[in-house]
Amino acid sequence: MKRLANIVLILCCTTQLFAQSENAGWVFISHKQSLSEKLDIRADFQLRSADKLSFLSGILLRGALSYNLNKQNSIALGYAYLGSWEYEQNIKISSGEQRIFEQYLNQHSFGKIEGNLRLRLEQRFMQEDGETNFSLRGRIFLSAQIPIFAIEDFSRGIYTGLQDEFFMNLQNKENVNESFFDQNRLFVSLGYRWNKKIDTEFGYMYWRQKEQAGIINRNIWQLMVTTSF
Repeated sequence: MKRLANIVLILCCTTQLFAQSENAGWVFISHKQSLSEKLDIRADFQLRSADKLSFLSGILLRGALSYNLNKQNSIALGYAYLGSWEYEQNIKISSGEQRIFEQYLNQHSFGKIEGNLRLRLEQRFMQEDGETNFSLRGRIFLSAQIPIFAIEDFSRGIYTGLQDEFFMNLQNKENVNESFFDQNRLFVSLGYRWNKKIDTEFGYMYWRQKEQAGIINRNIWQLMVTTSF
């Protein structure tokens, strides 16, 4: 009875969490194209939905030129554009954001487990109501891919993905949410590696974001495709 009561309590808490939060879907495609032993081009494409998948609410385009310091470490310089829109009384309200960013990436492994540490600094130019506001943001990203049913060298098989990213406002936070804390994204997924060049993942992201009106919690279901050539 005690175990049953605990299960019911967990289900009730989970239901309440989803009821009080926004629920959306993302599609994320990430690609790395090798130009030489030292140079790569990195590109991301993302589609985001509004609450309850009611409409397409955002598109992210991001690209960077990456320089490989060695096999595990690289630095990059890039540009990103985020276009967002919402509806108020059936009127479409759009906003845009352009970013210049610098990035350091460390790729490492612990046995068969593959891990990433990424540090990113973003210069954000946010456009809304005909005005452009500037803010500086830092991001810390950690991830791991853990094979479950995979061949010996993990070149093909099923794995679970774990990642967390913390965002912080470093300058002009009054142009964002008046807080050092910007957002946090925790993501858990189940993936399949087709070969060393293509991964596909589907999972759940808990997105906690500080806005002017307070903290917003979002439940995101994300399909992610990662390629490297």
